[in-house]
Formats: sequence, structure tokens, C-alpha cells
Amino acid sequence: MRGDQHVLISLFSGGVLLVPWLAVLDPVTVLVLLVSLFIGSLAPDADAPNAAIFHTRIAGLRGITGWAANTIARFLPFFGYLIRYFEYLPLSAALWVVSLGRYQDEHRGLLHSLVGVVLITLLTAGYLEIISGLIGWTHLNLLPIAAGGFLAGALLHLIEDSCTPRGIAWLFPFCSVRVRGRITTGFSDSRPQIFTLMLMAAIWGMILWPRYAGWGIGEMQQTAPVLLAVLWAIFLAFSGVTLRRR
Repeated sequence: MRGDQHVLISLFSGGVLLVPWLAVLDPVTVLVLLVSLFIGSLAPDADAPNAAIFHTRIAGLRGITGWAANTIARFLPFFGYLIRYFEYLPLSAALWVVSLGRYQDEHRGLLHSLVGVVLITLLTAGYLEIISGLIGWTHLNLLPIAAGGFLAGALLHLIEDSCTPRGIAWLFPFCSVRVRGRITTGFSDSRPQIFTLMLMAAIWGMILWPRYAGWGIGEMQQTAPVLLAVLWAIFLAFSGVTLRRR
């Protein structure tokens, strides 16, 4: 998918889960979660030299969401180059050595797998901890929260790319079976936009429903994951997602 689609779908998916927790989470935690989710939603594309994570602006974003995302996007190149040159390429080189030259570097390879996103999450958190120590930043309790948001964004990126014809080999480099769909990356396929609107409607529903149904915070917190899972199941079904060999 395009960078703007990854950002919107990932942020609004996170929004569905976060809305019931806004009353109990402090604003700094919410901000860290959203920023790290945003960065993580673009991180797997660091294996492509001209990906959105290397730019300070995400094309295609509009309104307040576009303004907020493009404000944060000023920091994207730092993470893009960190992941590409200090994480992805060294990991690829190590795999090449271990596999005796059989490993082939490619887009939607290592960084588009469960192994890849877990490794870059751990490495990015480690680098941030080192940088925090060097500059004397003491709020290290936020690092696990940032790492969780980053990992969630990266996993959502993989799910989203699983809906496209090229698909994702989730168990790469151990298995080449890909999860593929029929969502095209151009502007002619309206399904990502429709899904984005569905997620936005769900967020508003989560905000307004307690006022009319009298639900408490606990009930909304239990409902949010179920609602998000149902919405994603619908999107995956309409995307025609199947398992196929390379």
C-alpha cells in the first residue's frame, strides 16, 4: 500500500483501541503511543531506498490528521536511515553469511516478516535507550510504551501489505509462503479509503455510544478489540486474502 494508506489505517486502527483508555491514560502516554505507531507503520518499508519513511512529508494526507502526521514526519528520516543502515543491512549481511550466500536481499523480505519487525523493534528501542543515556534523558519508562506502539504499527503494516497482490511472507526467512490479496496500490482501488472511513466511524461510535447506551469504561475497553477484529475481518475478506507459494 501507499505510505498515506499505511499511516491512516494504522493510526485509526490504533484509535479504535485507544479511545476507551483516554480517560485513564495520561496525555504523554497517548502521544508516545500514537507517534510510535505512526513511525512503526512506515518502518518496514526502510528496505526500499525511496520509501515514505525517508521523507519529511507524507503525500496524500489532508486535514488535521495530515497536519499532525506531517509535523511528526520531520523526524522520519532519522528513523528511516537508522533502521536501514544500522539494522536492516547488518541483519541482511548476517543472514547472507549464515545461509552461505543463499539469502537474497529484497523488498518485502526480512523487514516484512515477523522476525524482521521484532528485531528492528528491539534494536530501535536499544538505540533509543543509548541515545537517551548520552543526552541525559531520564524518562526511560516511556521506552517500553514507544516500543509497543512501534511494533504494533509495524505489524499493522504487514497486515495491510498482506492485502496486496505481492503479499507478505510472514515467516521469512524460514518459509516462503505468502499471504496475498487483491488490493492495488494505486488510486483506482477504493477499498483502503472505504476501510479508513469505517475505522473513523468506529472511533466516533466508541466516543458517542457510552452516552446513549450507558456503558462504562470497562465495557468499552472489552468491546474495542472485538470491534477492531470484526472490521479487519471484513476488510481482509473483501481484499480476497489467501495463502500462496512464492
